[in-house]
Amino acid sequence: MINKFVLAFMLSLTPFLVTAQDQSFDNFIDVELEISDVSMTSDGMVITYEGVAGKYGLVHATHNMVATNDENTKGYFTGTVQAINDTGALEKSETLGLWSRDGTNLKVYGFDDDNSSRILHISTVDLRAKSFKARVWELE
Repeated sequence: MINKFVLAFMLSLTPFLVTAQDQSFDNFIDVELEISDVSMTSDGMVITYEGVAGKYGLVHATHNMVATNDENTKGYFTGTVQAINDTGALEKSETLGLWSRDGTNLKVYGFDDDNSSRILHISTVDLRAKSFKARVWELE
């Protein structure tokens, strides 16, 4: 099951890899959200985030973290991101990616597929401080 997910994930990256040379990584948005909930599941944990994130407006996101090793120090995630901007327009997207954990800190590498663009985010999650800090790139 996990091998099929990893294969599907890697195949979904193919368009990104093919056009990566055309993508500028100079333009990014820094986002900070708060962790509003952490729930344990039989596969790992579910982390929910919320906050105001610049041009995206009010953001709520959920990551369903699944561990892929016995130490629970790495794995993959799926989830949903919802943003309501200042005009009241709502955008919702699916998100997926990989994570690793060192103590109470996680490093998260994810992709969102929303209506207007594909988004790459590299995030640091501090479970103790209940913070989520991400650098976000809108891919062309």
